[in-house]
Amino acid sequence: MIAGTLLAMSTQAQAQDCIVPPTYINGYLSEVESEMTVKAGKGCRFGLNGIEGAITEAVIIQKPKVGMAGVQGLRPYYIAKPGYHGPDEFSYGFIGTGRHGGPMRVVFKRKVTVVP
Repeated sequence: MIAGTLLAMSTQAQAQDCIVPPTYINGYLSEVESEMTVKAGKGCRFGLNGIEGAITEAVIIQKPKVGMAGVQGLRPYYIAKPGYHGPDEFSYGFIGTGRHGGPMRVVFKRKVTVVP
């Protein structure tokens, strides 16, 4: 168990193009679902703040049905399809080692609303 919580968030510089409320995680082996809103043709990058461990890998677990997702370095990203508006979803995970040497696998399932 993690002392405190982990916080997943999108990059601040993209706030006008992408709205992702903070997502709180209660352990090193977690799977959480949350919503996000992104403008058509725009994107978001994701990271973890407050983690007491080492992230060794970030992966796309479920590809989006309409948009595009990938990983750059240890930062997953999502880009909405230009001209599209409507729902989409995808999931990504952070893999590594927790503070005490145990496994870490934190998975985020994002329900996306793409707006014009």
